[in-house]
Amino acid sequence: MADDEKTATPPGDKPPLGDKPLATTPDAKTPDAGSEPAAMDAQAPPPAAEKPVPPKAPAGDKPAPPKAPAAAGHAAPPKAPPRKGPVITTEISADPLIDRIKERFGDWITESVATLGQQIVRVKRDSLIDLCRYLHDDQEALFDMCADLTAVHWPDKKGEEFEIVIQLYSVPKNRRLRIKASIADGESCPTVTPIWAGADWMEREVYDMFGVKFEGHPDLRRILLPEDWPGHPLRKEYPIEYRDNEWTDKHIEYREVDYDTSLIDVKYAERR
Repeated sequence: MADDEKTATPPGDKPPLGDKPLATTPDAKTPDAGSEPAAMDAQAPPPAAEKPVPPKAPAGDKPAPPKAPAAAGHAAPPKAPPRKGPVITTEISADPLIDRIKERFGDWITESVATLGQQIVRVKRDSLIDLCRYLHDDQEALFDMCADLTAVHWPDKKGEEFEIVIQLYSVPKNRRLRIKASIADGESCPTVTPIWAGADWMEREVYDMFGVKFEGHPDLRRILLPEDWPGHPLRKEYPIEYRDNEWTDKHIEYREVDYDTSLIDVKYAERR
């Protein structure tokens, strides 16, 4: 057999180790010799598209959140109507006692309302005593207790600067009624002490705090403050500051006391 036939390698068989040629691993980016460029382009992944960088917002400003688009075919919901508060003051109607008062006194009654369940009847000053006497003596009313008597100062209401408020209570009927009467500044109000003796000190307090005089009162004088106290503290124009200084400077003698502060230090040292 010829030498060439002995050394030939059959097709499909591996060459001997000794005869294997030295080769290096080809670079992935570099195509092998004899490879076609089109095949390499098909195997290489396409370059990633660069994402646009959003512009930076200026420091301190936050971007507004995007609004949700309205659904197709649906209109925006209507706005809720404004809420109304509860009705506090109402006109009194269908009350037998209030109807009798209106029928008896007519135009002397200027108002009859209910506020949060409290019935209020406003009467002119000249008929205040007649109304109070009727409410005390009438068998369907029997307001035998004057629970409170006070006043309110309205300096902007010309001719009606003061409002007298009388809170009545009927023990037999278990019913309350508030009577109001307006008077001008400097005008006196008729006293109700002949009807309710307990109103004596209440009227004195109104005189002391507001300066309202009650015509026919048996002992109208101050009850909370000294007789020579300047002014009446519950009037709106009354200056709260310095009025007490005016009275104390007049009646109280001030003396400076000189004392040894070292004694105070000794006492504190003993407690420690």
